[in-house]
Amino acid sequence: MFVKRLVFVFLLLAALSSFAGRAMAQSEPQQFVVVYVEFKPADTRAGREVLEELASLAEDSSGVIRFDVLQQTDRANFFALFEIWTNAQTFADFQNSSTTQAILTQLTPLLEAPLDQRPGNLLTGAVNPRSQHAQARQIFVITHVDVDPQNVPQARPLLDTFVDDSLNDPGAQTFALLSQAPTLNHFQLVETFANLKAFEDHLSAQHTVDFRTNIDPLLGAPYDERLYQFVNP
Repeated sequence: MFVKRLVFVFLLLAALSSFAGRAMAQSEPQQFVVVYVEFKPADTRAGREVLEELASLAEDSSGVIRFDVLQQTDRANFFALFEIWTNAQTFADFQNSSTTQAILTQLTPLLEAPLDQRPGNLLTGAVNPRSQHAQARQIFVITHVDVDPQNVPQARPLLDTFVDDSLNDPGAQTFALLSQAPTLNHFQLVETFANLKAFEDHLSAQHTVDFRTNIDPLLGAPYDERLYQFVNP
């Protein structure tokens, strides 16, 4: 009887250990990445083609959830990548692969500035599946919010409330707040609207005006809001 009980205890501990391991794996945060890309104006077309090649490679990679190539609406040679990976390791595996490195090497002579890569995690809000962002008229917005480090405790509730309010705006499809690791006083607002009018209505909403008024004295740098459209939506 004692031996049976001992075996039962060992089996139970093994099961609990296995469950805990799975739970830890499942609790790994998704890896969000925003990359700003600036091409020499004369190399815009060639650069765009290389980014599309990179996106095609990413979409066939293990662990990718979303990989968007975005072109800035008012500066055709400025692009951004918006990526979501299952975790930091799958992103690192993609970045470090020889095929990815070869494509990144192709980009280098086309750039007017180094790639500005900003990894982070989702803090609040919602990011809809890529399939809901399939029309060329849709507007993708990325805003870099640089908060003075000492003001982060006051800024976070304002940012969280702004995201919650904005998700209810007509035409808002994605509105999310990302951290920027390891610079935790830097944030990214990631937004998608059905069209330009929906975005402009959001800008005019009272909750947006209130947020911009209240966040301004807490910032360490200008509020950097950039509008994009999807490349080959």
